[in-house]
Amino acid sequence: MDLISKYDLIEKIVQTTDESILWQVKHILDEQDTESWEDLHPKLKESLKRGLKQADSGQVIPHKEVMARIKKKFLKK
Repeated sequence: MDLISKYDLIEKIVQTTDESILWQVKHILDEQDTESWEDLHPKLKESLKRGLKQADSGQVIPHKEVMARIKKKFLKK
């Protein structure tokens, strides 16, 4: 990752007010190996449960479509 991309990431982190995202970023940057479900932040657990429930009920989006959406959103030129 180049320096400009790092600064863009820092700017997005500073500007976000979504605590769930901030907790996830903190967890990743702390490089903690989560040993158990209990170690996860409650918001992350809630999100994971919701995602599993959606997957179990067939509410999924194919990987190719997700990647296309992400590229469209984040790789704007």
